[in-house]
Amino acid sequence: MHRFCVRTVLLFLSSTICVPAIKREHFIQIEEVYWNYAPSGMNLIQNRTIDEDEEASIFLKRGPQRIGAVYKKAIYKEYTDATYCKEMSKPDWLGYMGPLLMAEEGDTVVIHLKNLASRPYTVHPHGLAYTKGKEGALYPDGTGPMLKEDDAVPPGKVFSYEWILTKIHSPTSDDSNCVTRLYHSHLNSVKDINSGLVGPLIICKKGTLDACGDKYANQAFTVMFLVSDENMSWYIDDNIKKFVSNPTEGLKDDPNFIESNKMHAINGFMYGNLPGLNMCQGNRVNWYTIGFGNEVDMHSVHFHGQILTALNHHTDTISLFPASSVTAKMVAQSPGLWLLACNVNDHFLAGMQAFFKIFNCYPNVHETKPAYKLREYFIAAQEQVWDYAPNFPKESEAQTFVSNGPDRIGSRYKKVRYVEYTDSSFRKKMQWSLEQEHLGILGPVLRAEEGDIIRVVFKNKASRPYSIQAHGVQYTIDQDGTLYNNRYKGNGTPLPASFVRPGTVHVYEWTVPHGAGPVKGESDCLTYLYYSAVDSVKDTSSGLVGPLLICRPGSLERGMQKKYNKEFHLMATVFDENLSWYLDDNIQTFTTSPRTVNKEDEGFMMSNKMHAINGFVYNNLPGLRMCKGDKVSWHLSALGSETDIISLYFQGNRFIYRQNRQDTISVFPHISHTVTMEPDSIGQFEVVSATLDHYRYGMRANYIVEGSPYLRHNNGMIHSRKYFIAAVETEWDYSPSRAFEAEMYKGVDNPAIIFVDRKTGFIGSRYKKVVYRQFTDCTFTKEVKRRADMKHLGIMGPIIHAFVGEKVEIVFKNMASRPYSIHAHGVKTDYPHVYETKPGEIHSYTWYITKNAGPTPEQEPCIASAYYSTVDVTKDLNSGLIGPLVICRGWKRIFRLKKDVKEFATLFFIFDENDSWYLDDNIRKYIRNPQPNLKSDANFLESNKMHGEINSFTKPFQISHPTFHQELVAKDPKCRKLKCLPKLRDGPSDTDAAALQYFKMLFHFLLQHSLFCHLIKMIKKMEFDISFSKRSLLNV
Repeated sequence: MHRFCVRTVLLFLSSTICVPAIKREHFIQIEEVYWNYAPSGMNLIQNRTIDEDEEASIFLKRGPQRIGAVYKKAIYKEYTDATYCKEMSKPDWLGYMGPLLMAEEGDTVVIHLKNLASRPYTVHPHGLAYTKGKEGALYPDGTGPMLKEDDAVPPGKVFSYEWILTKIHSPTSDDSNCVTRLYHSHLNSVKDINSGLVGPLIICKKGTLDACGDKYANQAFTVMFLVSDENMSWYIDDNIKKFVSNPTEGLKDDPNFIESNKMHAINGFMYGNLPGLNMCQGNRVNWYTIGFGNEVDMHSVHFHGQILTALNHHTDTISLFPASSVTAKMVAQSPGLWLLACNVNDHFLAGMQAFFKIFNCYPNVHETKPAYKLREYFIAAQEQVWDYAPNFPKESEAQTFVSNGPDRIGSRYKKVRYVEYTDSSFRKKMQWSLEQEHLGILGPVLRAEEGDIIRVVFKNKASRPYSIQAHGVQYTIDQDGTLYNNRYKGNGTPLPASFVRPGTVHVYEWTVPHGAGPVKGESDCLTYLYYSAVDSVKDTSSGLVGPLLICRPGSLERGMQKKYNKEFHLMATVFDENLSWYLDDNIQTFTTSPRTVNKEDEGFMMSNKMHAINGFVYNNLPGLRMCKGDKVSWHLSALGSETDIISLYFQGNRFIYRQNRQDTISVFPHISHTVTMEPDSIGQFEVVSATLDHYRYGMRANYIVEGSPYLRHNNGMIHSRKYFIAAVETEWDYSPSRAFEAEMYKGVDNPAIIFVDRKTGFIGSRYKKVVYRQFTDCTFTKEVKRRADMKHLGIMGPIIHAFVGEKVEIVFKNMASRPYSIHAHGVKTDYPHVYETKPGEIHSYTWYITKNAGPTPEQEPCIASAYYSTVDVTKDLNSGLIGPLVICRGWKRIFRLKKDVKEFATLFFIFDENDSWYLDDNIRKYIRNPQPNLKSDANFLESNKMHGEINSFTKPFQISHPTFHQELVAKDPKCRKLKCLPKLRDGPSDTDAAALQYFKMLFHFLLQHSLFCHLIKMIKKMEFDISFSKRSLLNV
């Protein structure tokens, strides 16, 4: 709060010593401490003690077989000089993170690291340049002893690291003044990070920093969202010994004990215990947000009551992934104690919540700008019976979810919905038109333009308290629709906005700020959600959610978008009816033998997870109908938990998202997108979640494009190219060499053994699979030998190149023992249905590369996609049938490919061999005397999930969110040495540690640990080459 005064005093000093580049020296010591995740002993969000809170006590309550809130950890601390005597103070809000390091372009950062811990550690940066001897990361990189000292600093020793913020590592012109990176120990990164050794690194443009940090901001905070898995800490045994009074044999394998040690924290604090996030109304605030951790660390970070600018786009919610970071700017509005939380269901319940406080430091200074228009809605919460599948699906898997029985509910559930009325009497419902029937379970669409005020008159006609909480708008603290501690009066009564009792009415007023709508290059309206948040997890699981559009000024006419023929809203989520307020009612009403129901039974719980789009499963959603050439606005969103990372794939037609053409987009809990489509393929197509389990369990809908059947795709396509491709069964070895693994895990537990070693009694690293391979001609007698620069493709089929305006004919021979096909994302075909090619049969597939299949003018010349078999997408893919497709815009590209670019196609995918067609073959061949129940054994199932594949060469347990050591992934050829194509959005290029911000949109197909990236390495006029033996593409 006093930052302005400090900056004023130091202004002269900082301006007189300013130099083009600075050597920034830090003396950092690693120390072991005892860290308390909830020092208040309370869930401050709900104002309850840990003993009183059922969820918080799981993680924070100490017991005979529980550690509790306090853990031994290792942390970075900064000292004033090389004596390491005087510790430098740091803000309380940093928690257990290391000191905040900052640098400008051209600066050198020197870290004198002293290790006072009981075991070796290092420090390794993301986003800075370094030599091999200063990297701080241990992995088999082919270097000798002289360059290995940085890889492990022994206890009691000091090592000096030197890193440089070069031009190519600095923020680009499209970035914020400063962008967020991080540093951490990288001896064993998983254990080191979970032990506590991580800290923030902020890198800035020249001239940005003064003595207080970014001189263009009044305040700056770093927040790290991490499920700190104390089971993976080096100190788990120490913590058991110290804090567990009665440890039992096998305690570390007990699932409940394991869960209790997964601390869902922000900067190391849970349930509102993070201190010091204080600011004044009107302050310009930089939020440096960091995601870290494991595959569960997918975060949707919601700042209540505020609008932020992140990656040059306006939002109130930021998505984070492991080893990713986003810098967001905010002008603090509306005094109060506000909630900052991860809205992923599991994370929210487990305590990933904090407060930030806005003070009214300068009364009468902040004037509200006049509103353009008041938009009023009358909405009620009403209970009803909802049918997820009014037309009974034929798929065998569907029976699990839609058939009722003695202990199964079926497809019909009691739920609660937002329903619109004509006026405040709440007597007459607003009738839906045919254009609105696709909304399904969703509430009515709320629309407003920048500068408007939205007034919602809300009546609760349900049997329990509910509320309305909106994304994308601003409001005063007394209009916050989420029930948390600042919502209580002194007598303990919740304020009305967050707790609307049955039969009562509350009036909400929200402001759409000027300049908070779409930016250049976006659609006319941004998509958000509104939902009930008395208990946000149970309320939304019960059905209370609806869409909210924030639009450009002048883009609405009579409440509808002017420039669009059609507008559709899709919310893809797994409605978990186990979390609904009405579960007991549904058991009593819809099961035929309610007394036999065990609510903890895994089969029963699974049957209640409805993988739905707008509340419909297995293609039951009605109303998605349009004409060829219509301008269609699709508004896409999601709710749920970390399993609800959904890749929505539009079969048959592509769309534009932020000036980039694609057919698949990822949606995350409480993160929404707007895309524009002008369909040019006629027929009935599917929009589905391409995440394999979601697709199998019913997250699919049909959309219909009508038009003249005489208009064909091949008009004007005078050029064609032909490929001869076969499906060939083969034996594939995921780990043909064990050298990397042997050196990497020398002297420590080797996590690779369960996956690649047959001595464990499992299959090992070799599996029978089926792959796409190219042949020279239609006789399919001579396979095309892969060139040296294509051997990296591994299990994948050949790269198929195509150009806008041509036809591609795939002559496909099925040389395997069961039916397969070949289908590509984004291309046009003669028929929506993909022909199933039987064993021994040859069939020709024709793909038309229309303008809508290629990149937009704002994209790179080529975009990446994939082809794969669709007979049974799940089993076909896990059996091995996938390959890269590259679609280019211009014909001159065909000549440039050989001269000035080198291509790499990489597939990051967990091949689940349990879902392969060849599992039984592999058991018979590779396991002697298999046990009768082998295929249901948990360890056997895990051993067949081949993690960390880069084109199916395994380095087990690597996270499939790539970080490029030393190299960067970005869109600007003037500033970066390595490109990842396609360039999928306009705006900033958060690079290196935030590489996933690019990768997440590259190949959204199969986001459950799959990323398909067409990497282009620009080698023209370059002076160095990338050595893959020295620069791992996987190590984080």
